[in-house]
Amino acid sequence: MDNKKVIVIPCSGIGKPIGTVSREVAYEIMRLKPDTAETVCLAALTSGDEESIKKIKDNYVITLDGCAKHCAQKNTQAYGKEPDKNYMILKFAAQNPDKKPEGIIDIGKGGRELVKTISEKIVSDIDEIKQNEKK
Repeated sequence: MDNKKVIVIPCSGIGKPIGTVSREVAYEIMRLKPDTAETVCLAALTSGDEESIKKIKDNYVITLDGCAKHCAQKNTQAYGKEPDKNYMILKFAAQNPDKKPEGIIDIGKGGRELVKTISEKIVSDIDEIKQNEKK
């Protein structure tokens, strides 16, 4: 059994409410799984940061993409790592229309509820990944 971390790479999505939700989901996962999950900055990965590249190659990777451009997923793949899981944050938003982010800086109550819903799903998947690691 190895003891890999789960690296969560959120969308950059600067200036977009769904991008903010993506980043907030990553922060929430770090809070809920501090011994298991870490994050790397997508911009650092994109620019070829050696530490970020090593982290994704040596660990499990979950990407959180805000839109159909799939920047987190594509940049992970560009360094030879297929994400173990990829989530489209926009799909979660479409499936939960009552949990709509209200802004970019402050996503509001609906946005925070969306973050909670997404984070709970991903944490469950992280538990599954780590459980399979023990087999």
